[in-house]
Order: sequence, then structure tokens, then C-alpha cells
Amino acid sequence: MDVTRSCWRYAALGLALSLVVASSLAGAQPDDRPVIDSDVRSVVASGPQRVLVELRVATSEPSAIERAQDDVVRGLAGTTASVARRYTTAPLLALEIDAAALARLEAMRGLVKRVCVDRLIRPNDDSTPRR
Repeated sequence: MDVTRSCWRYAALGLALSLVVASSLAGAQPDDRPVIDSDVRSVVASGPQRVLVELRVATSEPSAIERAQDDVVRGLAGTTASVARRYTTAPLLALEIDAAALARLEAMRGLVKRVCVDRLIRPNDDSTPRR
């Protein structure tokens, strides 16, 4: 009898735990924090750097992209951030930022998807030119 009672208690405990986990997962939102590339923090710590900011835009309409860009720029007011380039057909914004501006970008969960260092990538010297 004691073994049966013990089994029922564990079964009830397991069921209760499963219900708690299932209810917490049902209410969970996907992680919408901006992804900050690993090298961004180190380069920004040494002073202002140019970065590319990928925006969360529901549609590729140029007006939606422009509104998102405007919202990000407004959110950076009071920092030393400056706009290097606005893109009209891609949800991107090139900015020059410092550590304070990066912290602001990180807080823009609904607007900013990713921040990465804007680097010039040169083609290989030994590459064959296209014809």
C-alpha cells in the first residue's frame, strides 16, 4: 500500500509540474532583444564607431522603413550618435555610435533587430575578375 501511495504522489507531483511548465511556456514571448555582435562592444568601448543597425520592420515598404529609422534616431536623442546613412529599400541604418548610444539601441526591443560593426570588405587580391 505504501508503494502505491508513493507512486501516486510522484505521479501527481509530475502532473502538477508539467502543468506549471506548460502554462509558463504558453505565456512566454519570443526573445526580442537586439542581437549585438560580439565585436561591437569592444570597438565601441574605444570610442565612436560606425555600425549597421538592422531594424524590425513588418513590411518592406519604404515608408515603414523610414518611420522605423526615424523612431531609432529619436530614441538616440541626447547621445553623440549620428546618422551615417539611411537606406530606402532595406531595413538598415548606418550610425556612428559610442557606448551610451549602444545601450540605448539595446533597449529598443521593438525597433532594433541586430547591431554589427560596419566594415569595408575588400575582394581578394588574387581573385579573377568577372567578365
